Amino acid sequence: MAHVWRFARTPGLLPVVLLLVLGLASCHPVEVPGDEVACAGLRCTAGTCFSNAGQPMCRCGAWERAAGLTCSVAAFTQPDDHGGSPDSATVLTLPMSPREGRIDEGRREAMLDRDLFAVTVEASGLYRFSCTRLLLVECRVRLLDVAGNAHDMPSAVEGARVSWFPTLSDGTWYFEVSGGDSYGRYTYELESLGVDDHGDTLEDATVLEAGSGTSFPVRLSSPFDADVFTFRSRVGHGYRFICEQAPNPFLQLTLQSATGLLMDAVQGTSGEPLTVSLQATSERDWLLMLAADHGTFPVDAACRFEDLGPDEHGDTLETATPVTPGVPVAVTLQSRDDVDVFSFTGEPGHVYTVRTEGAGRWSAQVVDEDGANVALTTTDQLRVRMNRWGTYSLRVQGGAPWEHSFVLTLVDAGTDDHGDSPETATFISPGINITGRFDSPQDTDAIAFYTQARAIYLASYAPFADLSLNPRGAVGILGLGGGRHLFSARDAQQVTLMFQPLNGVEGFSLTLEEVAFDDHADSSEDAQVLELPASMSGVVQSAVDTDVFSVWLEGGRAYRLGLDAGTLRATLIAPGGLLANLRDGRFVASRSGLHALSLAGASGLEQVPWRFTLQAE
Repeated sequence: MAHVWRFARTPGLLPVVLLLVLGLASCHPVEVPGDEVACAGLRCTAGTCFSNAGQPMCRCGAWERAAGLTCSVAAFTQPDDHGGSPDSATVLTLPMSPREGRIDEGRREAMLDRDLFAVTVEASGLYRFSCTRLLLVECRVRLLDVAGNAHDMPSAVEGARVSWFPTLSDGTWYFEVSGGDSYGRYTYELESLGVDDHGDTLEDATVLEAGSGTSFPVRLSSPFDADVFTFRSRVGHGYRFICEQAPNPFLQLTLQSATGLLMDAVQGTSGEPLTVSLQATSERDWLLMLAADHGTFPVDAACRFEDLGPDEHGDTLETATPVTPGVPVAVTLQSRDDVDVFSFTGEPGHVYTVRTEGAGRWSAQVVDEDGANVALTTTDQLRVRMNRWGTYSLRVQGGAPWEHSFVLTLVDAGTDDHGDSPETATFISPGINITGRFDSPQDTDAIAFYTQARAIYLASYAPFADLSLNPRGAVGILGLGGGRHLFSARDAQQVTLMFQPLNGVEGFSLTLEEVAFDDHADSSEDAQVLELPASMSGVVQSAVDTDVFSVWLEGGRAYRLGLDAGTLRATLIAPGGLLANLRDGRFVASRSGLHALSLAGASGLEQVPWRFTLQAE
């Protein structure tokens, strides 16, 4: 009979060890470190630190996820000075001065430092957040709202300083500063630029009502602040919007329709008023925008809006307003492009001008019945002489700067006061003062006088800098400066002074004087012939006078000249034109023939006496 052997199995070692361990554990329980212990002394780049089985980790919340942040335990070469989440953000209070911050270098790859700053505002307003690079190579700034959403901000660079210009509504906002791949020190500053006084779009534009044109303030707080205004036009009415400001590097004013059609634009830097205008042909909405993209901010201006009413004067000869010379008429130019036309009857030979009352100058044109131009200038320079009888139209348009309201009077100045040629000149006598009026910028006034033989005359005229003088008929002419001319005449003859205007001058005055009578001839043709030995005396009457004598001298022979002439210059012209300056004493004639001996050199109206003797040795 076979026997089956059964052996008893001894329990294994592993269960015993497990039982021993469990028993020991039941006596001494093991505790896993919590958040407080695991996170002690640590900081997150963003989010909240927590314990993961005793290991510190960082968890992003809804704000961080919306902001697109990575949340990890901070590991920087220096302790982080500003946190990267709302609960660790540095709170900013206004006003504040620039403060220093630091973007730290990470100890691990892709470890980026972000500094978060929080500000709470109670009302909507304009702000500037500035980051100035010290050692930081690049300064990046984001604007985040209370939910972590990013908002766009315009920015401007000024050297190492970058400025962002957000518009913040009431509530809490965050500015996040980072350095890209760079790290280092920087300064930050938040400034309040005040409340935006006027909206920047059609939806929030300031509505302008036609009224008295009262001035109101406008402030541009930053290069990105554009103030917009809107109004609704009435058919046929003219409108003007004008802004006055101190000199600024750049300021621009534009007028456009609500659909974007540009109607008028002006810009300037000098501080002169900026004006845009419109003469409406329909009832519609319009936009006005004032902006300055660079300069010193804030830019303050005083603006006003004017409804100039309907056009009261026609724009063509057929619709022109008849005017009578001497009768004032009120004028309002509804826009810079508005043309007001007036009709009048012109008489042949008559000169017409216009007189305006009110600051400004306006473009002025006179055309005849056929539409041909007669004169084109400005109202302050218009002087036109009519060549024939007929109906003429005066066209007036705004100039620059454009002033819209004034009083205009057409003036009939009568016929031309002086002729334009020597044949039609006005004659005067010495000792007479005469005035003249230029009928147009092209007018010539001719003033004439008859001379006596050898008489010397002085003509003095004003305003000399604004006059062109063309003398005709005089033998000797010398300008003394300051509007004074000396004239000397060989014979009795007519001398005509032809005056023309310069620089828009309207008239002139002239005084004629006979200042001396020449005692000796001025040319060799009329000179007295000397017989040797000779003794002569006389007076050089003025700077225009020369006393001349003729004398026969033998070439190679010595002569002695006794000369007492003060500051005068004595010269001897030999046959053939050889010129020599003479001095008191002995000289030798270079050739034989009739020589001309002259004395000259007086200054201005100075009269210099002289005497000489001449004899052969």
